[in-house]
Amino acid sequence: MNLSLRWRILALIAVINLITFGVGFVVLVGELERDRARISDQLNTVIASLVVPMIDSEGGITVTPILRSTAWRSFEDVTLVRARFDVDARGELHPRGAYLNPLGRYRRTGAFDEQAVLKAIQRAIETRTSVPSSSGFAIPIVDQRGGVWGGCWFKPPGGQGIVAAFGRLLPWFLVSTLLLTLGTFVTLRRLVLDPVNRLAEGAQRMERGDLGARIAPTDRRDELSRLITSFNAMAEKVEGYNKELARDVEIATEKVRRAEAAAMTQRRLAATGELAAGIAHEINNPLAGLLNAVETLQKGTLPPEKRDQYHALLRSGLERIQNTVGKLLRFTPRNSKPVPLALVDPVVDAIALVAYRAQKLKVVIRLARGSPEDDAVIQKLRALPPVLGQANELGQAALNVLVNALDALEENGRGGRVDIDIVSHEHDVVLSIEDDGGGVDPAELARVADLFYTTKDVGKGTGLGLSIVHGVVANHGGSVQLASEKGRFFRVEIRLPAWSPTADQSGRA
Repeated sequence: MNLSLRWRILALIAVINLITFGVGFVVLVGELERDRARISDQLNTVIASLVVPMIDSEGGITVTPILRSTAWRSFEDVTLVRARFDVDARGELHPRGAYLNPLGRYRRTGAFDEQAVLKAIQRAIETRTSVPSSSGFAIPIVDQRGGVWGGCWFKPPGGQGIVAAFGRLLPWFLVSTLLLTLGTFVTLRRLVLDPVNRLAEGAQRMERGDLGARIAPTDRRDELSRLITSFNAMAEKVEGYNKELARDVEIATEKVRRAEAAAMTQRRLAATGELAAGIAHEINNPLAGLLNAVETLQKGTLPPEKRDQYHALLRSGLERIQNTVGKLLRFTPRNSKPVPLALVDPVVDAIALVAYRAQKLKVVIRLARGSPEDDAVIQKLRALPPVLGQANELGQAALNVLVNALDALEENGRGGRVDIDIVSHEHDVVLSIEDDGGGVDPAELARVADLFYTTKDVGKGTGLGLSIVHGVVANHGGSVQLASEKGRFFRVEIRLPAWSPTADQSGRA
């Protein structure tokens, strides 16, 4: 049981007082016992000189000298009984023979317990020892031949029996113990316990974060008063340090936020720069054919059907350039509201922007185990539940994953593949991008998404790719899961809530 300090101190004071008075009571009982022995010796002397000579050889006793003796006045009460008793049906004793009361029965009060006295005398006769009872003592009476004639019960002067003494002392003992305990406790509570309790409450408030906790000072000049003053001074310093630290943290956080935003922007620009060659290839190829067609048309020597054919080539080339520029523009950051969209569309745009680099690295990119340019595959994936989001942000996330995959395959220098799949699972739409590159160790897998962490050589990576992915997906209410096996594969799984017209605020159907 966990008791508070005040209850433990109260219990300790009570125990100390009980022990102190208990020792005193034991000493008192010893003194009383010695007085009883002394009085018993006196009575034995009286009995030896007065009672025993009055006992004849037949066990009879001469009563008159015994009753007239003034020696009994040293006691408050005396009873002499011969060792013969009858016992009735209720177990009460009735003496047969001599039953003397030298001081008379008339002096006794109603509190006198005759049966208790007789039973004490019977025990004294049987044990031949002194027996305490009813504020007095019983002793055996031994005749001149050494036999037990009977017994004598006596009450010492002032009733100083052990039981009587205990009965008189017990109330005073309890009252004094109670008063001393309460007085000591009240003093300790005012001088020690209350200040300590206030200190404990103040410390608990500070532990809960209330750095403004203060303790009311006392008007005393003792150690606890100085401790309270020191506590208040310490709390004031801690509060000041905390405010200063909060300001420093706020400034540092703002700097980190700005640095992170700048780094994210640089990463986006870097990713776009990595695609410049592919975009230039996609535009330059049709431009060469367009220039030739324009030069031929300018000569004006083509027949009508040939001229129509060249015009069709011009339209086809311009539409191809327009489509490439459109894909790039869809990745341009813009402040647009999330709309329901098929997840496959930004994924296809991201694939188109890395297609040229993948071709140079001899990496095969597959969408749902088919070609990313297969309309049947794309239409099948468009039939999946839409997601609520921004196409440019989701496309940027897919683009970062694809760029990371191509970087890993380029390090291997042996071509490879990237498998992309989109499935519907319960209330989510899941995008999975897996490459057969070198993968990462299990120890690194938990850190690859950390900001600025990279497994690439110095100067070849910023460590922002997967951080951007996590940020984009989290803003769309989704999650990212990574899986890898060193030397076999690395997989990124993006899970987004499916959208429906009855979707709740979280975007889940």
